[in-house]
Amino acid sequence: MKIGFFTDSYLPQLDGLATSVETCARALERRGHQVYIIAPRYPRYKDERKDIYRLTSIKFIDAPEMRWTLQLPEKPLLKILGINFDVIHGHSGGGMTLLGLQIAKAKGIPFVGTYHTLFNRYTHYFFNGKIVTPKMTELASKFVGNFCDQLIAPTERVKKELVSYGVKRPIQVLPSGIDLENYQNVEKGFIRKKIAIATQTKILLYVGRLGKEKSVDFLIKSFTLIHERNPHAVLVLVGEGPEKQNLKKLVRQLHLKENVYFFGSVKHKDIAKVYTDADVFTFASRTETQGLVLLEALASGVPVVAVNDEAFDNVILIGKNGYLVKQDTKMFAEKTLDLLNNDQLYGQLSQGALKSVEKFGIENTVLLLEHLYEKVIKEKGQREKDSTHAKSINSIKEFFMKANEKLKKYYE
Repeated sequence: MKIGFFTDSYLPQLDGLATSVETCARALERRGHQVYIIAPRYPRYKDERKDIYRLTSIKFIDAPEMRWTLQLPEKPLLKILGINFDVIHGHSGGGMTLLGLQIAKAKGIPFVGTYHTLFNRYTHYFFNGKIVTPKMTELASKFVGNFCDQLIAPTERVKKELVSYGVKRPIQVLPSGIDLENYQNVEKGFIRKKIAIATQTKILLYVGRLGKEKSVDFLIKSFTLIHERNPHAVLVLVGEGPEKQNLKKLVRQLHLKENVYFFGSVKHKDIAKVYTDADVFTFASRTETQGLVLLEALASGVPVVAVNDEAFDNVILIGKNGYLVKQDTKMFAEKTLDLLNNDQLYGQLSQGALKSVEKFGIENTVLLLEHLYEKVIKEKGQREKDSTHAKSINSIKEFFMKANEKLKKYYE
């Protein structure tokens, strides 16, 4: 199959969406499919692979950088319009998803959308939450969702949300998978060498955006209690985000400057190395659709302590690969200390982590995705390029070509 992935987040970004798109695309390619990735262009970043089309974009959020794609009449877009996709898959819900949806409708081919983000929990990123409201994002999700031929929800929790918005289209629950091989036999020492942590020091790890919705401040406050009883423990925060300076201020106020490390972002090829040095993965976000970082930690044999959230019900098996606790700093600290101070318990949960994550291997995911594509293609019917269809595509190309000529004359 020729599959078009339209996504608003992709490499060099390291969020869950970008990671999911990259992992899924490569797994589909290994099964013989041709995957085209259409994503925003990032300044000074060049792709090493072919079949990646970058469109002009502008930055609308800093640290980590997020970009909005402009649908300009440029060569990459004209090339995309000429690709004979079998199915188009939108992976974000933003401008790229809308572009993919437009092309799918024009070409008469099926459009599949994955709902990766609970946008109603992220409105504070848009004009400080003063213009875009949670209800507006829910209405937008309903509007776009009901134009899809098929929707994918990473968890039952997300499916319930979409139904509550008024989405009537078919919704398949399909967790995003990870490439388990990437997290096996990884050399240790990446974090310890970078920030000179002694071998006997216990590392509590967080990986993700440093944003309000991730509740990293809760982790820091919990760590205060942990450090009191285990002074050899440190907290390492991997990632960037708008709350970084506020979090640094909190660390200073709690007198933890020597024990909390802001590691910054890492390259995609190094992300597996980050987990191998960790003793416990800590997470407090309650805005996740699935929480891929939890799977990455488990695949590295690292037990997880996380704030209880419905999104993690099928991921964290309490007492087998980690713990889910209430959003209470004392309870969170107690469970983390149980793991740090009990070698036998830690070993059991570490082995349990490796076993529990097997079902989330990307090869399992793409098999189900492949069947889903075949189903929607069959339901959509034969897509012979009749004269009406050909005219619709040619009219789009003609529009962009004329607009491009006008732009050239303007700049001349």
